[in-house]
Amino acid sequence: MSEPLDPAGVTSSGAAARGGWEFLEILATVILAAESLRVVGSVVSGIIFAATAHVGPFGEQQLVGSAMVSAANFSDGPGIVLLLVSFALVWWRAEYWTKQVGPDGAVRAAAIQAHRLRSLAHWATGLFTLAAAGALAFLIGNILVNTAGGVPTSDQWQAYFSDSFSVAYLVIALAGLVATIKLAQLCEPAAALDSAS
Repeated sequence: MSEPLDPAGVTSSGAAARGGWEFLEILATVILAAESLRVVGSVVSGIIFAATAHVGPFGEQQLVGSAMVSAANFSDGPGIVLLLVSFALVWWRAEYWTKQVGPDGAVRAAAIQAHRLRSLAHWATGLFTLAAAGALAFLIGNILVNTAGGVPTSDQWQAYFSDSFSVAYLVIALAGLVATIKLAQLCEPAAALDSAS
């Protein structure tokens, strides 16, 4: 009859069965690369801002806070969503491929896939770590900006309530960090079979 399909609809005779890249792996890789580019761009932007901005009417505290906010812009909502989407794609494929490896490592292609998925999980772990650090830096920077002398109290309170977004992003990034570590551990036994051969 017909060959069994995996959840993404790839037959066992496809390129993935020989250890080639699947579309969903490619998509996750592109998303992780895009988020990495966002991190680099944001940090460089913060450094340029810190190096070229002049101390404004509220002093150096506001300048430092603004540079921190600028450098941490990558840890915003869209950045977190991109990381969660890539995490979901990698987890989905890891769930499938790690179940394809028998106790004797009979399915070599599955071990190759698990090895690659573990690498993607490590990459996502690094980006979730940076996102958590960025959300914290954004929060601290925003507090520095809004507690500088001369900032009206109403503006300060508005900023504090807006910081709830940064706290939410921090919590989500920390949850993603824990989840990607678990994902890498899920891939570890199957990936070790690829490394051993």
